[in-house]
Amino acid sequence: MKQRKSIWVVLAILCIALTACTQAAPSEEEPALPYENITFQEGQLYAAAYLGWEEMEGLADYQAAYLQGESVPVHYISPGEFYLIIPRYPDMAVKLYRNDINGAAPALTFESAACVPFVVQCNISDIFSDVTVELSYGGEAVSFSPYISLKDGSVQVGERGLELPEPA
Repeated sequence: MKQRKSIWVVLAILCIALTACTQAAPSEEEPALPYENITFQEGQLYAAAYLGWEEMEGLADYQAAYLQGESVPVHYISPGEFYLIIPRYPDMAVKLYRNDINGAAPALTFESAACVPFVVQCNISDIFSDVTVELSYGGEAVSFSPYISLKDGSVQVGERGLELPEPA
C-alpha cells in the first residue's frame, strides 16, 4: 500500500512538472518602440520638447535626432508656445482639449485612435495652460498640460512625461 501511494505521489509530481514546462509564460516584453533614440524610464508614456514661442525653433533637429526625419502634424490651439509630443507606443490614442480660462468645460479639438508624434501650439498666456493632452494606452489614460514654469523657467511636461534633451 505504501508503494502504491509513493507511485501516485511521484506521478502527481511528474504531471505538475510537465504541465509547468509546457505552459507558455505570459510575455511581459515591451512592445517594439518606434523611436529607439529616446530612453524612456518606467512609467513614462510620452516625450515632449519645447520648441519656442510663436516660432518653432529646432524642429528639424528633433526630427533628425528622434524621429528618423519623419514630418509631424501641427495642431493649433492658440498663438504661443510650440511643443513636440512623441508617444511612447505607436498604438496610443490621443485627444487634445482647449481649456477655457473662464472655467467652461474643455473643448475637444482633436482625437485619434493611433497617435503619431505631433506639435501643438498653445498657451497664449504664461499664467494659464490652454491645452490638455490626453494619451491612452492599454486601458490607462494620462493627461497633462505642457508649460514653462514661472518659478524657474523649466519646461513642465507632466509626471508621466520625459523632457527630450536638445539634439546635439
